[in-house]
Amino acid sequence: MANIHILANSRKLSGYCVAGKDVATNKWVRLVGDKNGAELDLNGIAFTDFAGIKHKIPYEPFNRIIQINLGSQVPLNYQPENVLINNSPWQEVQVAKSNISCDDPDDLWGTGDRIKASDINECRINIAQSLYLIEVTDLRFYTNDYNANRAYFCYKNNEYNLGVTINPSAFNDIVSEKREHNNILTISLAGPFLNKYSNQLEHYKLVAAVF
Repeated sequence: MANIHILANSRKLSGYCVAGKDVATNKWVRLVGDKNGAELDLNGIAFTDFAGIKHKIPYEPFNRIIQINLGSQVPLNYQPENVLINNSPWQEVQVAKSNISCDDPDDLWGTGDRIKASDINECRINIAQSLYLIEVTDLRFYTNDYNANRAYFCYKNNEYNLGVTINPSAFNDIVSEKREHNNILTISLAGPFLNKYSNQLEHYKLVAAVF
């Protein structure tokens, strides 16, 4: 069993991408449905809280500590933290001590909002981890001309403009200043996506949670 502080729960294809940090080690765990990194459905991310009430929370980071019986590690070259879940129920727990802290990478896998899959596959770029919890500056959220939710921010003297996969309702509340945040983001490197304009597989860098 592991106690995982859930720090991201965002939409992925027909399900949800859930990830967090082991409270004992501060190491990331990305919870997946199969060895290929399949997304999870709502039943797979249900948990029971302290009062014994079962919850299914789409999109939002749980921002809770959940005890999970993890399966085997199934790393991919672009997502080395992948771990299978099993059918054991998830339970919210309290812990006496947590080592959770922000990450401190020099950059977010370089600059820009994506990485070519060929650069990873041919070892020009090594993905040591595909998730970061970081504190940023100059953070601004907006919807572009293609109706895509985006976040602009600065991190260690680099400017980033990334897609946002959090709950659209929460995103709108942030944009309209109905919801506060602390400039802390979970950044996730997504699976390969075929760019129809370049006809190349690319991995997008995404804002998967806002705190």
